[in-house]
Amino acid sequence: MARRISLIFVVALLVVVALPVHAGSSRSAVFSISCKGFTGISGNILLDRDNTGEKSEAFIVSATDGSGKIVYEPKQDSFFVGGNVAWTGGTLYEWTAAPVFNPITLRIVSPAGNDLPAELITLASGTCAGLPRYGILPGVGQFVPGDTSPSVDANEVPPRPNDALDVSQDLVGYLVVNIDNLSLRSGDAPEYSLVGIVDGGSILIPLGRNQDFTWWYVQIGDLIGWVKSEFLVVRGNLTDVPVVEAAGELTPVTLVVFLDQPLLSAPRDTALPLCTIGGDHAYTVIGRNRSETWYEVQATCDNVVVNGWLDAVVGALRNPAGVPIPVSS
Repeated sequence: MARRISLIFVVALLVVVALPVHAGSSRSAVFSISCKGFTGISGNILLDRDNTGEKSEAFIVSATDGSGKIVYEPKQDSFFVGGNVAWTGGTLYEWTAAPVFNPITLRIVSPAGNDLPAELITLASGTCAGLPRYGILPGVGQFVPGDTSPSVDANEVPPRPNDALDVSQDLVGYLVVNIDNLSLRSGDAPEYSLVGIVDGGSILIPLGRNQDFTWWYVQIGDLIGWVKSEFLVVRGNLTDVPVVEAAGELTPVTLVVFLDQPLLSAPRDTALPLCTIGGDHAYTVIGRNRSETWYEVQATCDNVVVNGWLDAVVGALRNPAGVPIPVSS
């Protein structure tokens, strides 16, 4: 049975014996993470923020496994400002749900309140022997579930991530691409921007999925994005992969210009040119006239980004996401 965090006696004892004081931001509390739960090893935190408005500080303890699954339901306590809190004494605080993937991360947060922002007090991470690692993220670093690698500019060659690192042996399940040139996108729909292109036969690390299993949130090499499930083959057990909310960006509206053209200062043939822009190039559309016979685009003139006008007949409009184009003239 999971233990409730009840530290009133511990707080009082620490104040009496005057143990070394550490501000919450010092993260001085040290924890041991195991398959069953967590134990305080040493150190303490100082409650120095009156986030309740009642001369006491509230704090929340929670833990998640490598997939983001909550394995220790958030527990909140509060004690008087100036008190020290420690979890030492050998007490095991058991997980409220069994972890499935490594790593397991414990967080102690001082929540927002009384005009104070939320503040992370302590973060501790550990592993459980025998559990697989949920995601292997070489070169990616910390990321928020749903975030992806940067979108590819319309005029750039999309990166093709390398999956030379064989991660399949470290996972309970993975995905195999069964079509060549699979689009890796910033969200779970075709209208989201492109992040990269994936070769057929590539192995993808499943980091999440959408609600109806039609798109998977994956990593390959140093890229993270979304791929459509109909072009994938599932290997192993992916039943515990969590639902992740997409946080992508829609593909912007562009005008693909056929030949070199003068970029004009107004939507009329007699307007002064700002510069000449190159053909066979896509330019981001930021506005239009009411009849949609002219488009305002963003381009670079002499290494300076400028907004100017092009006659609609000089190019082809691309708007896969159906984004409304505002009237700007």
